[in-house]
Amino acid sequence: MKGLFADLQKVAQKMQGDMLAAADFLGNGAIETNRYETEIVDIVTRTSIALTRFDSRPATGHPHRYFEETAIGSATFTDPRNIVPTPSGPTRVERPAMIKAITNQTNMSLFDVDVTRQQGQFAYLEAKDIQDAINAVVVREAAAVWNGTDTSLSAPTTIEYMGLLRQITQTTSVGVGASIIDALKAQVAAMAGRTDYDIRPTAIYINPILGDYIDREAKAQKVELGEMDVGAGVKVSTINTQVGKLPLIGEKWVPATTDTSFGFTAPPAGYKNYFAVIVTENMIEMPYIHGGDGNPKPRIFQLGLLSGLQGQYVVIHFNTIIAKGASYAHAIVVVIRP
Repeated sequence: MKGLFADLQKVAQKMQGDMLAAADFLGNGAIETNRYETEIVDIVTRTSIALTRFDSRPATGHPHRYFEETAIGSATFTDPRNIVPTPSGPTRVERPAMIKAITNQTNMSLFDVDVTRQQGQFAYLEAKDIQDAINAVVVREAAAVWNGTDTSLSAPTTIEYMGLLRQITQTTSVGVGASIIDALKAQVAAMAGRTDYDIRPTAIYINPILGDYIDREAKAQKVELGEMDVGAGVKVSTINTQVGKLPLIGEKWVPATTDTSFGFTAPPAGYKNYFAVIVTENMIEMPYIHGGDGNPKPRIFQLGLLSGLQGQYVVIHFNTIIAKGASYAHAIVVVIRP
């Protein structure tokens, strides 16, 4: 009997200890328990401006194929009384690009979901976790659009995109102390001045830190930067060029490097390579496979309950990124700064 009483006393002491561990305060007239705000603090990145501005279109298949005309026929002068034409014709090239797959998965325990529902404190959590799984795919795309590791569109060497920093072959650099604004304007003028292609760039995507360097330079040189809307509620600075005002779109996914990434020369010690990507946006497209429903966005599939009664959700997106006219319609300006 004495042993049973001792066991009951131990159980009571343990229960009191558990209550103390779960309660913020126990006292006369007060038992304070843990409570949380019903909204989770969340400003995690979920999109990019580039993805909203680049054109998405259904792929022709796998690979996605298109034709690019690189030249028209050559005309020549001739004697008007002795007309001798020279035959010529346009040059057209077939271009293929392999489709890539980006995926994400989330598993949800039936028990934990039921407990959360019963508590009623985070009623929206299940839907939020599913949406976050979709957003994870979008964020991966946003980064790979610029720095995807593949080195060929038609003969893939990795399972990632061939990022724009690897596709675009027209490049120039801005050394330490040289004007960034002048270099950007000069490159746009060189593109617009070509006689073989009608190039009119529409935007300059920049690393945000490079954007700060441009703002400082404009302030020091008393250069007036304009403003332009580039999306819902997104306003950016612009610079005047030979094709008009071009927006300087700060894109956090445009990297800054300290090595020979993307085939560029490594910067001096203490400096970085910052990239400004001048693009003709209607020449950049993201062909996608949609399976017949026409949906250009990532799709989510619920695979049912697993043996452990876990709900399994898988997100998948089949697409790729193509910079058409990579050698003439776009350009990369590498800026060396601290």
